[in-house]
Amino acid sequence: MAGSWENAAADALTFNQTGLTTSGMTGSFLDIDQDGVLLLNVETADKTNLTLYIIPAGKTLSSAYFSNGQSDTTDIAKDRILSSQDLTAENLAEKAYYHITAE
Repeated sequence: MAGSWENAAADALTFNQTGLTTSGMTGSFLDIDQDGVLLLNVETADKTNLTLYIIPAGKTLSSAYFSNGQSDTTDIAKDRILSSQDLTAENLAEKAYYHITAE
């Protein structure tokens, strides 16, 4: 988990051994769902709240998280992170953050 995560647009998230360290973001544990997906509540610098879904390799994000009949189109062979702000995006696979460097 620790290290840098990046999406296709080169947006980055950074974690250390204790949690999210990306500037302007404060994370707090929310839940782990029945599929083993970690839900992390995040407050951004502009006081916006969002949820990061940390999805282990081999698992898909349940269709219950999508409101418009979409499904998880990300690379299930890899650990990845999705933001609740991106769940309605048509290019969901490009919005996913993948682990690029370990800390």
